[in-house]
This record gives sequence, structure tokens and C-alpha cells, in this order.
Amino acid sequence: MVENLEKGISPFTIMEFIHQQVSISCQVLVSPSLSSEAYARGTITVNSKKNLDKLSGFLENPDHSIISSKGRPWVITEKRLAHDISLASIQAFIANYQTMLRSRKIETSNELKVVLSGTEEFNTAMLLKNLFWEFVNHQARLHQRLLTEEAKISQLFDAEEM
Repeated sequence: MVENLEKGISPFTIMEFIHQQVSISCQVLVSPSLSSEAYARGTITVNSKKNLDKLSGFLENPDHSIISSKGRPWVITEKRLAHDISLASIQAFIANYQTMLRSRKIETSNELKVVLSGTEEFNTAMLLKNLFWEFVNHQARLHQRLLTEEAKISQLFDAEEM
């Protein structure tokens, strides 16, 4: 799961970028975001543990960060093996994707780039990632508070019914 994606980014842009950077094929789903959200989120799926390890090594490398052309850094929020996704459907998708790659000239996407540790862009990306994590943690606390308050209200009405 990747969050803090630029709104409007296409799954194909992400697939091309990953293929250019780590030479693996993947499937990408960019989820629709609410109009009140400033970012999009996506899911990247690969067809093997080996490719997952390779992709994770690239995405989570502390020596660089991936940012959009506007400077929005990617934030990896979850990594897991997904057994509920059909391996056959992933392999069919990847085969089609590889055919598309061969049939067109690959150009480096200007929508995404890797910025190296020690650069000003990297430092800015780290500040923005930290800000994003603060937001995510705040949101998680709000969700927990909502659940607690809902439980209190339910208990109140359950007590009145007795």
C-alpha cells in the first residue's frame, strides 16, 4: 500500500516507473480519493515473494525517496503477502503488461523521480513524509475515539431499554 500519491496519477505511470527502476512487472490499482483528501493511495501487486522483496527494497530504501514532479513523497503504509488475489490473474495481467512494454518505446516518466539522500529535495521529502505520518497517526486516534464514543452511546441506550 502506497499513500500520498499525486491525485490523478495513472496506474500505468506507476507500473512504468517501477519497471524502469527495478526491472519487475507489477499490477497497480490507484483508489479513488475523496474530494476532501489532498492525495491518492494505491496498491502495488507483484507475482512472487522474490519480486515483493525486490520492490520493497527499492521502495523502503533509506538512501532515497520517491517523489512526484510536484514534490509529494510516496509513503509506504503496509506491506503484506496477499493470498486472496489469484496468482493466475496477476500473471495474466503481467504478461499483457510486458507485451505493452515491448510494443512501445519506454521513456522515463517525468511524473515520478527518485531523490537521493543528502539533497535538498530528499530533505524536503522527509519533512513531508513526517508530516504525513503525523496526520495518519492523528487520524488513527480520531477513529479510535469515534469507536469509543459510539460504544458509550450504545451502552447508554442499552441501559435505557432495560
